[in-house]
Amino acid sequence: MLILRSINGKHRSLNALLEEISKDTKKPISTLKLNARILKELGLIDYGEKNNPKPVELTKHGKLVLKILEVVE
Repeated sequence: MLILRSINGKHRSLNALLEEISKDTKKPISTLKLNARILKELGLIDYGEKNNPKPVELTKHGKLVLKILEVVE
């Protein structure tokens, strides 16, 4: 949820996003990277690769899940 909520199109790469989240929340980068990879495998987010970075974005399914989770809260 933390990663999904933080995606706003302002980060040029996954690392930039995760470094900001880690700094703000004191969560280890390794944990955030694992969670980001799981979110990508589930089709909820998309991002480039190490040698071809691109901005992190929510997929259509990711937007739906985020919307549902925000309604429940």
